[in-house]
Parts: sequence; C-alpha cells; structure tokens
Amino acid sequence: MPALTPNMPDHTESRSGLLRDVALSTLICLSIITGAEAGTIVEVRTSLGDFYLEIDEESAPVTGGNFLKYVRSGRYNNTFIHGAIGGSLIRGGGYTYANCADGPQRIDLYDSIPLEDTGLSNLNGTIVALRPSNDVNGATSEWFINLGADPGLDTQDGGYVVFGRVLGDGLDIVREISLANLVRLGFFLETPTSNYFGSAVNCQQFSRDNLILVLMAIVNEDPLTASANFDVLTELLEVNVDLGGDGFIRLPFSVAVSDQQTVISARLESVVDLHQPLPNMASYDPSNGRLTLSSIAIDGKVRYRNIVFELSDATSASFVLSSFEQ
Repeated sequence: MPALTPNMPDHTESRSGLLRDVALSTLICLSIITGAEAGTIVEVRTSLGDFYLEIDEESAPVTGGNFLKYVRSGRYNNTFIHGAIGGSLIRGGGYTYANCADGPQRIDLYDSIPLEDTGLSNLNGTIVALRPSNDVNGATSEWFINLGADPGLDTQDGGYVVFGRVLGDGLDIVREISLANLVRLGFFLETPTSNYFGSAVNCQQFSRDNLILVLMAIVNEDPLTASANFDVLTELLEVNVDLGGDGFIRLPFSVAVSDQQTVISARLESVVDLHQPLPNMASYDPSNGRLTLSSIAIDGKVRYRNIVFELSDATSASFVLSSFEQ
C-alpha cells in the first residue's frame, strides 16, 4: 500500500445527513442480503485467489468444530487442492507436497468424527466433509466444495455432511480452480494445477509451485489483529466494520492514492455479514460520515494507527482520508 496522504476535506452542505443515511442503508441492506446470521468466518488463501467460508457451528457443531480445529492448529496450511471435477467441485484438506520425488504426503490427523445430522443440504457453494464411502463415521480432515446443487449426496452412502458455505463472489475463485488444468499426481487422477499444461507430471518440469496451495485462518480471532489489512496481491483494504446497532460486516475497499488525497471505495458486492463483533473493528458513525480504524496492517504488519476516513460520495460508498498516525 503506498504511503498514505492525509487530506482535510471541506465540510459542505452536500455532505448532508440524507446522503450519509443512504450510504449506511446501502451497506446494511447488502450485508443482510449476503446472509443474516453468520457463523465463524474462515479466510482461504490460494494460489489462484482468496475466498471466505462461513462455518455453521450451530447446525453442524461436530463437523464444523472439527474443521475449525484443523484451521486453528495450522494443519491445513500448505496443503493443496488435490482433486477437482471441472465446474462441479473441488477437494482439499488432506495432503501436502514438498517435491516430485516424495509426492503427496498425508497431513497429521485428529480422530475421525461420527456422522452428524445437520439438516443442511448439498447445495451450490456448500462445503462438505469428505469421507470413505463405506465408513459413515470416517470423516477426518478432507473436505469438498459443491459447484452446483447435488441433494442426492444428502443420502448417498449414508449421507455427506454439509457444515458451511462459500461467501459472496468467492465461488468465482472456486470455479476457476475447478477449471484449471488437471494432472495425475500419484494416486490422484484429477489434481488442478497452475502454470502447468501437461496431462502427466514430469518431475523435470513440475514443482510444488504448480499446485493450488492453501492457507487458512479464522478472520480476526487474534485480539491483536489490526482493524484492517491491505493485501498487496489484490490491492484491497479488508476492513471489519462495526455499524453500531445495525450489525457487523467485513468489507473490502479499493484504494486510490494521489498527491492530493487518498480515497477508498467500498466493494459492496463483496460484503460479508458477521454475526458478532471481532477484535479492533472499525466503526462507522452515520451522524458525521466518519469511518474510524484503530490500525491498518500491510500483509499482517501494522503500519498506521488512529486512521479517520470521511464519507465523500454516498453513491459509490467512497471515503477520503482525513488523518492518521504512524
């Protein structure tokens, strides 16, 4: 993120209470559309882009809790998407890969979990516990994401348990992964790859970097986490916002920096509704149009503190930087 350039905008009549209310209403309405009662939010970072999962611990306490245990322990980090059916699903959560000679290696597993009746169906965008077809109580770390409704899986082989869903436009990333070039990797017949165009693995050309690698983290579970993080790859400022009595959202902003001012514009189509407050959330005050952040990190390292943005355009939900500290 370029160095911030503070700007003190004029307070004109055009920035009226009506415009502020319109901007706030837009944010609230979009957060409601995205989903009313969100569960734990997990960020999934991959070689082809990032997306977010909502884990439904209320409906799936056993299966969802098992998944989050793997996330919190870091066991999903540096795994790869080991299976895909183009446009239908992707599979992951089971294996790491160091080099071509050693091939895929199983991650350390916790005990398997019993089959759980969650009442959730295998719909488009759902994440599901993968298990052996002949063992209803055999689910451990592996999962798959549906790219289409497949309600037959609710009962097939005893049923495959849904425990969450992909949020917002994250399905575009999942679909892109599912359509990547597939290779046979060890005993995996359909492993998606990046920047590799053969149908079989050639160890002289193929490396770990050609796999769709995965990192996972629970959004802002760390109490020391900054109010917002700027991702240098996507060039987006991801902000967790407290809307007061109107709820909590996670909202990405594009950033435009010039000599005169710094402007952030909300990506309203990518808002994520949060059921509960998270540590160090930014706050939005509709009475003055101010968005206040205690800190901004760049790729996880705090660089700026006590940042204030002021609403400049309600239609585009854009804010101008007013002040900050380093």
